[in-house]
Amino acid sequence: MDQHRLTEYLKRKMPHARDHRVAGLKRISGGSSRETYAFDLEWSEGGETRTRPMIGRRDPTGGLLKSDREREFVVIAAMHRAGLKVPEPLYLELDPSVMDRPFFIMHRAAGQTGMGAFPAAEAETTRAKVADDFIGELARLQSIDYRECGLEILGEPENPAAPARVQTAHWAEIYERDRMGEHYPILDAAFAWLKANPVVSDRIVIVHGDYRSGNYLYDDNGIIAMLDWEMAHLGDPMEDLGWASMMFWGRDEFAGGLMEREAFYRLYEAKSGHRVDRERLFFYQVLGNAKMAVICLTGIRDFVERRTSDAVMPFLELLLPQLFGDLASQLRLV
Repeated sequence: MDQHRLTEYLKRKMPHARDHRVAGLKRISGGSSRETYAFDLEWSEGGETRTRPMIGRRDPTGGLLKSDREREFVVIAAMHRAGLKVPEPLYLELDPSVMDRPFFIMHRAAGQTGMGAFPAAEAETTRAKVADDFIGELARLQSIDYRECGLEILGEPENPAAPARVQTAHWAEIYERDRMGEHYPILDAAFAWLKANPVVSDRIVIVHGDYRSGNYLYDDNGIIAMLDWEMAHLGDPMEDLGWASMMFWGRDEFAGGLMEREAFYRLYEAKSGHRVDRERLFFYQVLGNAKMAVICLTGIRDFVERRTSDAVMPFLELLLPQLFGDLASQLRLV
């Protein structure tokens, strides 16, 4: 992002203020489906100088996911109104001429995040608070009436059997599109099994789509904000629970590095008031491993075809053996 153009944009969005100044603009790591920039906005208003920390999320030229920034902004706004722990969305700009590509701006929350699993070095008290918040926020998300939030735009499933079939078809299509002539028998087998064994949901909820450790900000008191809503859709509540508790995101027997898996599931049942359906949970863990492998293949292809220069993308190939190993273990169980 260009600092001068960003300043001029914010001047237009805040005509009541004056002396706007963007400070400390820098691109930050993470968020591979968007270019993410941190900065502070300083301005004068009512005789006072004010400052607000902000985040800019701009469409990349290529990356892990192809997603709609307007959809993501609308979801974050709806979740903020519903009282979930999310950053406040501020401005959405769809005109690519403003900053080369569409972008949106939101409040920058404090806190830190991990890279996938909750950091093992953190204090046990912090881990316990984060684990409780992590499950609590998921239960709150799944209790929200998506119609009252105006989120029918996410695509209401035709029936309780539709979510599993739709998600399987979606990721199978991306797999066929983005692999570069390679043959992955384990992924072929996984998608064949998913297509042959769809599960039926007990209810339709808002699904975050990437609900896991590494996608939240936290401090010693627990979770401050849940991040990265670009894959949100309507579907089966077991999808987010299955994704969050995949072996890939955890360490040893800990789900997401947060707590032992069976305790994780018991806490979910206590917080949500719904039992964990093990058949559906297993289905979405198989889908989760296949989905993550496909996401890696998409990032690799975009790097090879020069749609992105993100240096992380070539190393995604190193993640595939773990995902394939988990799939092989799962498919031997069916």
